[in-house]
Amino acid sequence: MTFTSVRYKNYEEYLYSDLASEGDLRLLSSGEVIELPPEDEENTYIADEFSELLKRLSADRRLVKSSSIEIQVRPVGDNRVNRKPDIIVLQPEHLKRMAELRKGAILFGAPPPLLVAEIVSPGSERTENYRRDYDWKRQQYEWWQIPEYWIIDRHRQQVAVFILGENIYEGTYYYGSDVIKSTVFPMLRVAASKLLSGNLL
Repeated sequence: MTFTSVRYKNYEEYLYSDLASEGDLRLLSSGEVIELPPEDEENTYIADEFSELLKRLSADRRLVKSSSIEIQVRPVGDNRVNRKPDIIVLQPEHLKRMAELRKGAILFGAPPPLLVAEIVSPGSERTENYRRDYDWKRQQYEWWQIPEYWIIDRHRQQVAVFILGENIYEGTYYYGSDVIKSTVFPMLRVAASKLLSGNLL
């Protein structure tokens, strides 16, 4: 992780800067920007395959994005104020709003995305990798009231699906041949093992 010397007052100032178009960057609540290392190749493969499956089930393929859309979040844990989910399923209104921005981003005040999914990098429960996906992002996406949050964890061979209940997430864990259920995509039928391997199409 490398840090830039530039500091920004807020996420909007960063978003409209020239820096925002360079690399895979995250803004910290301090105003500093960090550059993330390249994503694991296997994680990218799974994200691409899963997003393609969701596109087939979606009324509008443009609403399903893989690692290309940022979402503004409240800082928690690692103090990042923007996330870029491995997969995000948008609402039609998001496409209209993003056409007005220089960069694809969902800002506070917009309706929540319908679904986000993250593919976990290796690490024990004490590492930032684990806490980022299982704890911090979960809090941030719950605050947004995103109906579904998926955690695809090939290192633990499990898929966690958090469904929004009474304003809080209720999680179900899937393993092996368990068929994952989705409220956003009720026609989706995929075994956890298939998703974890990317063997979907």
